[in-house]
Amino acid sequence: MSLFGIAWRTIRQRLLTSGLTALSLALGVALVVATLVIGNVVTQAFNSGSGLGYNMIVGAKGSPLQLVLNSVYLVSKPIENIPWAFYEEFLPAEARPDGAAGRYAGSVRTAVPICMGDYFRGYRVVGTNAAHFDRLTFGGGVGGSFGRWLGRLTGRPAAASPPRGFAFARGRNFKADEFFGGVLGSDVAAKLGLDVGDPFSPTHGADDGLVHDPFTVTGILARTDTPVDRGVYVNMEGFYLQDGHAKPVAGSAAATAGHESKPGDPVPLPREQREVTAILVETVALPGLPAELMAMELRTQINEGRDGQAAEPIREIGVLLGLFVRPLQLLLLLVTTLVVIVSAIGILVSMVGSALERSRDVAVMRALGARRSQVLATVLIEALILALGGGLAGWALGHAIVAAIGPLITTNAGVSATFFSAAPTAELLLVPLLILLAVLAALMPAVAAYRTDVAKWLG
Repeated sequence: MSLFGIAWRTIRQRLLTSGLTALSLALGVALVVATLVIGNVVTQAFNSGSGLGYNMIVGAKGSPLQLVLNSVYLVSKPIENIPWAFYEEFLPAEARPDGAAGRYAGSVRTAVPICMGDYFRGYRVVGTNAAHFDRLTFGGGVGGSFGRWLGRLTGRPAAASPPRGFAFARGRNFKADEFFGGVLGSDVAAKLGLDVGDPFSPTHGADDGLVHDPFTVTGILARTDTPVDRGVYVNMEGFYLQDGHAKPVAGSAAATAGHESKPGDPVPLPREQREVTAILVETVALPGLPAELMAMELRTQINEGRDGQAAEPIREIGVLLGLFVRPLQLLLLLVTTLVVIVSAIGILVSMVGSALERSRDVAVMRALGARRSQVLATVLIEALILALGGGLAGWALGHAIVAAIGPLITTNAGVSATFFSAAPTAELLLVPLLILLAVLAALMPAVAAYRTDVAKWLG
């Protein structure tokens, strides 16, 4: 019989003890895998928002991190709205009614307004204009152009996909005069079963809020693997015409009753009754320099004023990851690693018990001609079988845990997690770690078997 066969037979003879040992290791590995995968998924989801074609978000005074989470990742709540007149300060002369360039127009390449506050079956509804998908891009990896510029300076270029325009899997972008047109992210369309031409009615403030007038799907975005996939985007002209979306103005009928326009005869909301939640800004770039350098100066100008605040998504998410996500991930990883070590000690206890029980068997093997090295190898193989078996079961269980709590993660953090989500590098390191733990755990009983006194047990 081969050494593997002898080790496997020993495990079968002590099936209950061996099974409990492998189970304890599997639970520890499952916790480690689940922690690594969830941490990796969250980090990737946040990093995916760093290349969305804009490098600054302007909104009301308050928490810049909350502004970024709400505007980029479609989680958290809006701070407050900012006046339409403030948004116009970012527009060129041809886009303003007075024909004069805005105060910040010289530093801005693209300024896209967004309006938040509505939902559709659990997904955030974003009122915006056609420029959101016509002029903005996505991709570019962590850090965007600034990351690539910094990489050139340091000689360590960042791996990044080139920015590219939004593509439509079906249909097209809504037009400026399609007041009640809407575009769906790929995740929304797939999970809700909507297609081009289908109507949908957002609700005000929450899923059980006031039902608004219906919009019509004009296009389904191709998958981007960014937060855009989880958004419902509607023409802000139609968004403004919904009850409760007009800014109260003294003497205006819309101040209390909402605007009177309906899908059949839309009339744009007056400028004085408009507000926006945030502005997605892409700054201009000086020749040979990244746009982020211009963004720094513009951010200072805006933040020194009283109208609003400017936040850089990369900076705020870096702070979030550095202060909260990574330390918490390391803490959880430390705890789960300790669980694995305790499980390895369980292997040690099991192997020691096995060695004491089979001392006579080892003596018989030696008497039949087995060398000391073969006895030693048999014990180590038994430990490896338990470790790898428990490890593989734990790996599958860890991914099953991620899949089971995936909907909860998506609901509370806006992050998609499935059974096939992975942290490849970290998970591959588990294999040599398990082998090392198995060898260390089996070392003492293996040496004890190696030193078994044949004469004592057969005398």
